[in-house]
Amino acid sequence: MNVRFVAQPFDGEKSLADFIEYATAGGFKNLQIAVAWAKRSGLGRVRDGLEEFRETGGSLDMIVGVSEGGATKEGLQLALELADRAFVFHDPQRTFHPKVYLATGESRQSLIVGSSNLTAGGLGWNYEASIWLDWSDVEPNSTIVEVQKWFSRLRSEEGACRLLTADLIEKMVDSRDIFLGSELRARRVPQNKEDVPEDTDSSEVGSIEGLFARVEAPLRRLPMMSSKSQAPSREKNVDVKSLGQGGMPEKGNDEIPLKGQNVLRRWYRKMGYTQAQQKRTPNTKTKGSMTLTKEKSDIDHQTYFYDSFFAGLPWSPVSNKENQLEVDVAFHVWIDGHDLGLRDLRISHAPHRASSQGNVPTWLHWKSVNEHLQATSYVGFYATLERLYNGEFRLIIDRKPVGEYLV
Repeated sequence: MNVRFVAQPFDGEKSLADFIEYATAGGFKNLQIAVAWAKRSGLGRVRDGLEEFRETGGSLDMIVGVSEGGATKEGLQLALELADRAFVFHDPQRTFHPKVYLATGESRQSLIVGSSNLTAGGLGWNYEASIWLDWSDVEPNSTIVEVQKWFSRLRSEEGACRLLTADLIEKMVDSRDIFLGSELRARRVPQNKEDVPEDTDSSEVGSIEGLFARVEAPLRRLPMMSSKSQAPSREKNVDVKSLGQGGMPEKGNDEIPLKGQNVLRRWYRKMGYTQAQQKRTPNTKTKGSMTLTKEKSDIDHQTYFYDSFFAGLPWSPVSNKENQLEVDVAFHVWIDGHDLGLRDLRISHAPHRASSQGNVPTWLHWKSVNEHLQATSYVGFYATLERLYNGEFRLIIDRKPVGEYLV
């Protein structure tokens, strides 16, 4: 038996990604995985190897958890696509928290048990610790037998361990007491092409105030995302001209689903020339952003948007800009009744923008909808931002607010 300590992510040390590459490269017939969380950011980075493993006769069984809000819809969908059998284990009274990976073949067995979930962080980015055991035996030893019995015992709990299906995923999304995140709702903004995870599994904190510095020891890079799992294009192909040219545009008839329902937070403001990206004079420069102000709501606008409205998103520091954070948020956008689909809009937050004069630290940057705003005048319209209970975000630019403030 060969025993290794996995000291991720230090350079020269092994990682969970190495184990999965080893387990799928040849010599094994079955790979069983039981993890608390699975995300697209993790599965997408080992997708090619898992697909090749199955194409050459290997079988993949997965048991994934949905406790504590760590699972994502995209991760479960990819698990369903990649595995021969995939299950969701959830005991409403107790947290499902294992990280166990078992590969077995005719004369080889390999097991890794530690702290790594099947996420980008767990695969190689986070500081994780595991024990990797490897046997070259024809007959499974007692440890392998016990682990296999444990997998079988989990699957035998038919009420708590349910076969993963597309229908079950949608039911969990709609559930009031199971929270599935989405990796497409917000993304970290990479700085200088760094290989950071896209999700919230390992967000940078503590550096803005100078409390902590990055580790100086050489660290391994994160494996690349499979080209098959890159984030899809989500924008609807809406002709700018269809929204009208100058003055009052022609109103569309695309209805906003669940209008006024399932909204956790709502904020709006009336758009002037600056917010609507219109020039008062030919020499005026458009700003390209909208400040998120107090307006007539009962909020402290200097902290509300960072601490509440966009809380929990993968904010990341901006290189060479002291105390500035930013995140790309996927908004479902409607402009005067026209459905533009999902658009990534950047939110930036810089506390130093605020001063005793009440300046605004949080800005919404219009880049992905700028052409629509500049082509048509929406001066006097209202821009409404909504955060739904399921974590989705909406931007509605209309002739009146969608509803009252919800803070």
